[in-house]
Amino acid sequence: MTKPHPYPGPTVELPLDDWLYEAKPREGCAQCAAALAELEAAKKSRNASKRFEAARKIRQCTHGGSG
Repeated sequence: MTKPHPYPGPTVELPLDDWLYEAKPREGCAQCAAALAELEAAKKSRNASKRFEAARKIRQCTHGGSG
């Protein structure tokens, strides 16, 4: 008799929409640069939540009030 599996099959990783991670930082903006560093660190650690949050910070950045 074989041992029963605690799960039905291998884990499936579903891809998230790429647009969630799209972010175009403005050159010279310190806030964008800091968020970009967070984004790169999150990519390396494969942390989707932090990666999304960093990309959101860049998309919503006011670029130091300069528009």
